[in-house]
Amino acid sequence: MKRTVQNILVLLVLLAPIGYAQATWFVQAVIPEVISVRTPTTTIGFELNLQNYPPPSFPARYAATTPEDGVLPVQVFVNQPGVWSLLLEIPDLLDESGNRLIPSDQILFRVNEGPWLRGSSAPQVFYTDVGATEGWKEIRLEFALELKGNEPPGNYAVNVVVSAIREP
Repeated sequence: MKRTVQNILVLLVLLAPIGYAQATWFVQAVIPEVISVRTPTTTIGFELNLQNYPPPSFPARYAATTPEDGVLPVQVFVNQPGVWSLLLEIPDLLDESGNRLIPSDQILFRVNEGPWLRGSSAPQVFYTDVGATEGWKEIRLEFALELKGNEPPGNYAVNVVVSAIREP
């Protein structure tokens, strides 16, 4: 019996919880409020040549040939609630001396294959949405050049500005 009590005591000592140490850390992540736009770094170009210019009549519309198929993909990421908008600014086409050759309203654009709109050298809203996007949201912009028949010859290209705003 004495032996049994000793065995039980040994088992209790062996099976008793062993003291342990523990450390804890506070984990904190700060995700900033963001509205971000990304576009390819490119120039929008219109290729006119003797096969397509002069047209049979004016005004004539020429689709952009660069970037590929004249489509500029614009991607936007928003991680906060509220109304946000994308703005487009199209400058006048100038010659090397700074003289205006083609006004910005002769550059047309459309959003996601919608109706054609006239460009403006002032920022104009071209897309509005509400709330956060699920990842990067892509909006497709297409461009065309409208010629009236009085434009001087030259090499025409334009860099447009796309920006984003969020309403408070």
